Amino acid sequence: MSHPDHQSNSGTEFTVCRKVRIVTSDVSEAQLRLVEKRSPDHLSLGMDNQGDKLRVIYDPSVLSFSQILAWLGEAGIAPTHTWWFRLKSSFYDFTDSNCAAQAHAKPKGCCNKIPKG
Repeated sequence: MSHPDHQSNSGTEFTVCRKVRIVTSDVSEAQLRLVEKRSPDHLSLGMDNQGDKLRVIYDPSVLSFSQILAWLGEAGIAPTHTWWFRLKSSFYDFTDSNCAAQAHAKPKGCCNKIPKG
């Protein structure tokens, strides 16, 4: 069930990898591919060898962690809802929003010079 070589991710400079502990270990590849189809160029999912953690590789300049969690919930894949996971999830959303803001920001002038063009 684990496909470490499966990478549908384009590998941008903003790509992150998150590991999510899930409630059930009987997640099928079909469920994972169904979620990946929502954003095939920016999302890659896979299970670890023990089968209790989901590896989520995505581009936070395009997707947010909470958006991916909602898609996983619709596919019947539920993460463990402990206080630690809720804290990490909030932190991931915070860093994802910062990454998205930086990715879409206009470049600044160098050394207080007005950019040409």
